[in-house]
Amino acid sequence: MLYKHTQRSPLWLFVAVPLLIGVAVAAAAEGDSIVMLPWGLGAAVFIGFIAHFSSLTVTVEPETARAVFGRGWPRKTIDLSKVTEVRTVRNRWLYGFGIRWIPKGSLWNVWGLDAVEFVLDTGRVVRFGTDQSDRLLAALSRLIRTA
Repeated sequence: MLYKHTQRSPLWLFVAVPLLIGVAVAAAAEGDSIVMLPWGLGAAVFIGFIAHFSSLTVTVEPETARAVFGRGWPRKTIDLSKVTEVRTVRNRWLYGFGIRWIPKGSLWNVWGLDAVEFVLDTGRVVRFGTDQSDRLLAALSRLIRTA
């Protein structure tokens, strides 16, 4: 493995903490734990979902680059032999986080605006958001030139 980095997002804390406080306050006000059980379970599932998508691991191997959320799903693998160009880019803030459709391709991002863009031989682009865009680009540039 030539490069591996996991970026974590604090966004899930901004969602989880207020949600837990809200469910706790509602449970205390309601007083009936049976009525609040679906709300608590729903909140737990939602927080688990948000926590899973709060980390993105990008790896570079001699023939592929891969972005993986959480513990391994979903994932995007790029065959480097199909990449014609790789460069650092800055995403527009409205592209958001997660897996997004952007003009000409897709974005895999967990936090921040910096990304590395892969231009494929089909003309489509794939962007991997990262807080180490220069290091990722350096690892990829060596492979793209020799491919």
